[in-house]
Amino acid sequence: MSRIHILPDILCNKIAAGEVVQRPASVVKELVENAIDAEASRIEIIIGNGGRELIQVVDDGLGLDRDELELALQRHATSKIAEIEDLFRIRTMGFRGEALPSIASVSMMELVSRARGSENAYSLEVQAGKIGEVQPAAWETGTRITVKNLFFNVPARLKFLKAKRTELNHILERVKPLALIYPHIAFKLIADDKVILDLRVSTPEERIVSIFGSEYRNKIISVEDARGNIKVSGFIGNLDLVRVARGEQYLSINQRPISDRLINNAVYQAYKSLIQRGEFPFYLLDISVPLNEVDVNVHPTKTEVKFNDEWRVYHVVKETVENGLRQTLKVMPGFQDRPQSAPLFPPRSTDLSQTSFSIGPVDPNTASAQLRSVEESEILQKARQFSQVLDQGPEASKPQRQSGGFIWQVHNKYILSQINNGIAIIDQHVAHERILYEEALSDMNENQGSSQQLLFPATQEFSADDYNILVDIIPSMNTLGFRMREFGPRTILVEAVPTGMRGGSEGAILKEIIDHYRENRVFDYSPAKRLAASYSCKAAVKAGDPLSEEEMRVLVDRLFATENPFYCPHGRPIIINLSIDELDKRFERH
Repeated sequence: MSRIHILPDILCNKIAAGEVVQRPASVVKELVENAIDAEASRIEIIIGNGGRELIQVVDDGLGLDRDELELALQRHATSKIAEIEDLFRIRTMGFRGEALPSIASVSMMELVSRARGSENAYSLEVQAGKIGEVQPAAWETGTRITVKNLFFNVPARLKFLKAKRTELNHILERVKPLALIYPHIAFKLIADDKVILDLRVSTPEERIVSIFGSEYRNKIISVEDARGNIKVSGFIGNLDLVRVARGEQYLSINQRPISDRLINNAVYQAYKSLIQRGEFPFYLLDISVPLNEVDVNVHPTKTEVKFNDEWRVYHVVKETVENGLRQTLKVMPGFQDRPQSAPLFPPRSTDLSQTSFSIGPVDPNTASAQLRSVEESEILQKARQFSQVLDQGPEASKPQRQSGGFIWQVHNKYILSQINNGIAIIDQHVAHERILYEEALSDMNENQGSSQQLLFPATQEFSADDYNILVDIIPSMNTLGFRMREFGPRTILVEAVPTGMRGGSEGAILKEIIDHYRENRVFDYSPAKRLAASYSCKAAVKAGDPLSEEEMRVLVDRLFATENPFYCPHGRPIIINLSIDELDKRFERH
């Protein structure tokens, strides 16, 4: 027998499914793109259990007649290309004819469709790639595709799916770019009978506001420019929309969502003098180029493209964003001098009955007074006790600020302090982060984080994926001292914040916590530790915050009172210690 044989169609489809269908979000992407290609003006997506049990996409597009319905499930059957030249002038979202048969091979699928202008509708069921008979059906113009029990016959793939809220966020990540690029199409997303998105036909600007919240209305800048046959248009955000996690950066080529590091870098270079490393601006940009100057057939998921002259595109994008920023720097909010954050949390009193509950922004003089008031607290007494163990060797000892020794702030970033055996250089941000991290873990373990009630409870609107993350962590956030609850679609009511947190800053702090929490999922943290690390990083004093001498002394003493004063929760060093012996050696004092 020959060792070479032809693979059966069902196995070919499963192999193709491995490339095209990675998770429920992949199915949603393919079906929604088909609906867009079918000229739909309304697309509804229904999800059950994160897409494991149900994915249904309904559109009012061109629809399929009886013969087309069965052909659509044949591998490489497509209406979008016919000859080789068509591959180099692709206008549609899909074109390979792989999506439907690939999805059908790893699920139970039903198609119901009625072609535009036809009086009859038809349905077709597919069970794990086995196609049934076309049947008459009752349906309106357009198509309904229902996918149930995804990966039921591929258990190895099924076990790699995440929690349903995680899978829903992946679905949102695929739907949002399409909804932003096509504001003339109405989108509705329902998950487990809850409406997540309900987007009416609108202008591009209103579509951004509908997805991300009303605060974006006055913080986005329209940009448009062209060089030769390359045109760039869309929106960029001012500095109020800068986030510390990726996620709100959207590129498309001829209205096709893409991912391209070089073009993304063009935008970041335009913002380079305005943002810090590790910050990411909002942008939604579409690049229009002649169809024969871009190849969209270089990746199975069609998210990467290849330009004939990518550096030319790079410079046009960079200049477009630079011009948009240049014209608005003097008039747009958020592009003025960025205020430095005041220390967010004063040192905590161990006597909660003496806690001061403040409303509104914290006055710097008040914050300094609160810092001084803790000088004689049990926390500092604990720090002084460490002087008893400083001579027990490096493994058993911790640093101790020398009483009466000098303490300086260097460039509003580092603290230079004399200690008993030399000099310590301390990063003020990660030092405060370590303090707050250990306090947060203690509060969460004991469920006793102290709060300050807001005089007027604040409502905060979030994008759908940010909202999903926040809802998951609200119980733990409340143990830190927040008092929050769900309050309508994608809205949270904040009734109280941790003691000492600035009133009015809760929205910005919550978004930063969400960003940090999302970015640090890769760490081997328990959820409590991950949240404590996110909270402490965003609540700590920042590099650039000026501190009084007394504030520095209190901060250093509190740091030396922690369990681990040498490293922040993410492993960054807090202290550089120069011993007397090392200084003598450097100055050749033998």
